[in-house]
Amino acid sequence: MPPKPPRRRSARHRSDGPSGLARPGDSARTPRRPLRVLAVVAGVLALAAGAVTPWILTRQAGHLDDSAAKVAAYDSVSKQVDTARERAGRERASRSQTRVAPPAKPTATATPTPKSTPKATKKPTPKVTKKATPKPKATPKAAKKATKKTAPKPKATKKAVVRKPVVKRSGDGRPNFALPARCGTKLRFTTYVGHAPDDMKIDFFNESGPTDGMVVGASAAGTVVKLSEPGGVKIDHGNGWYTLSLHMQERDVSVGQKVKQGQRIGLAGAVGTGVSHLHYEQIYDSNHDGWADSPGEITHSRLQGVLYSVQPGGAEPVVASTNSC
Repeated sequence: MPPKPPRRRSARHRSDGPSGLARPGDSARTPRRPLRVLAVVAGVLALAAGAVTPWILTRQAGHLDDSAAKVAAYDSVSKQVDTARERAGRERASRSQTRVAPPAKPTATATPTPKSTPKATKKPTPKVTKKATPKPKATPKAAKKATKKTAPKPKATKKAVVRKPVVKRSGDGRPNFALPARCGTKLRFTTYVGHAPDDMKIDFFNESGPTDGMVVGASAAGTVVKLSEPGGVKIDHGNGWYTLSLHMQERDVSVGQKVKQGQRIGLAGAVGTGVSHLHYEQIYDSNHDGWADSPGEITHSRLQGVLYSVQPGGAEPVVASTNSC
């Protein structure tokens, strides 16, 4: 191994010799060395600080992140715990309500039900029966009232029927008698001696056709009071006036029957005599005994407004009937 070269001593060491004397140029260099050392040390420290500072900051940031994460985790856990406690509390409250509520409802409903049912059934049953009994009584009353109200209607009809047969009368109170034959039939007036009274009793003959079977009509409206013989019909015309027709071969009315003027009462014939003719009289019940005796109460006949007094062997007028024309 070769020998190391002799190490050169620095100027510093040379100045520090045994003599202890400094060189003339050492006074100027001495103040520069401490400044350089300080600058170097400062640079080293700056480098060290520059290298260490990021690491420290990183470490501190990591610690901060870890602590923040821990805090967040702790908050979430605490929230979950609180939520779980609230749910548990709600479930307990609902369970307690469920257990307590049901028994109260059935107990309240069950108690009044049996008591109210029998009371309602017993009380209304007799009351309704008593009140309903008089109601049907009102029904017949209404029916009677309705019957009474409808009753007067037929009465009005009867009154109208009574007014229809109007009897016209002459000045002496007798009806306006018409010839006892159909409208337009011509009759001849005759009498004979011994007719008793001759000028009041009239025998009619048909100048428009055969006398036998001629239709005989009522001279005026009235009521049939007697079926005289031979073949006769006696009619009451009111106010004491009567008519009598005889010798009819057929009588079409009965006693008590009401007749109108011109209504058919029979057919002319020869009953009780040898010749077909119609015997006719007008009678006034002067004594008002309701009998109207003939010949005691017989009068001259007034027909169609004319008073006739036929004489035996005298004129025999022929007149056309206006009865019911």
